[in-house]
Amino acid sequence: MLVLVVGFEDLGWCSSGAHTSSGQSSPSSLSITFAADSNLEVNFLLTTARFYVESGDSFDLVSGSPENSSLGVRNIDNEAQELHSAYPQDTVYAHTAGIAHYSSMAAGVGSDVSGILYDYEPGFEPEFTYNFTRTVLSFENATVEAHAHGLLSVGYPIGRVLLDRAYLQYDWNYATLALAVDRLVVQTQTYCVQGASTFATAISAALDEYKAAGLTTVPTFQVTIGNATTQLPNGVTATPAFDCAQDLSTYGLHSLYVWFDEGGESNVIEFLQDLGR
Repeated sequence: MLVLVVGFEDLGWCSSGAHTSSGQSSPSSLSITFAADSNLEVNFLLTTARFYVESGDSFDLVSGSPENSSLGVRNIDNEAQELHSAYPQDTVYAHTAGIAHYSSMAAGVGSDVSGILYDYEPGFEPEFTYNFTRTVLSFENATVEAHAHGLLSVGYPIGRVLLDRAYLQYDWNYATLALAVDRLVVQTQTYCVQGASTFATAISAALDEYKAAGLTTVPTFQVTIGNATTQLPNGVTATPAFDCAQDLSTYGLHSLYVWFDEGGESNVIEFLQDLGR
């Protein structure tokens, strides 16, 4: 798995506003955070992808997430040092799931890591639930852990609640989640699979919640790059991924989170080339 995140100032991400007729931007303006959960993927970032990494990008190193349940803080530190040495102008983040892993990560990572993503997907960890009050509390607990160690807290919740009517009963609000952390990345990859127009509808739904709450920041949205498989059910190839990135530019956004498994590197490179890199 490799991830790219685009957006928000402090994370190499930009907090631009929502859609305006005069504020459109090109996907080529995206700053990207690349994340990996294996040494092979870090090596990809240090070799093949080095021609496409730009100043202002950043990296997100994954360990102990639902897809990689074993937590390896020392390995994260080693990878962070390698990336920081190769790209001294760019920022490195860590990424895990479950408050136990999150607490260990926050306490254990070194100075090359600037913040931690809290991967929240009900069904994978004991505290993960669709009960929104408890979900907000979990995000607040993660923030306490991150801040205690001088780190940014970045929420990474599921996005299915945005459009799937089966989840309306839980009354989720992504602006409320955003208030519990420093930054928010929403897992909207399934909507890109359904097409760029559906992806745009999901974006609009989240932005409406932010606007109603009076927030001046925006969330980062996810697509997954790669041929769809059992292990990567929400994967899209480079062209649909670019179409979803173009949707973001229509809203004046600079945020995109891209997830893919090993073997999807060629699609990632094609996507970056389509962005004009």
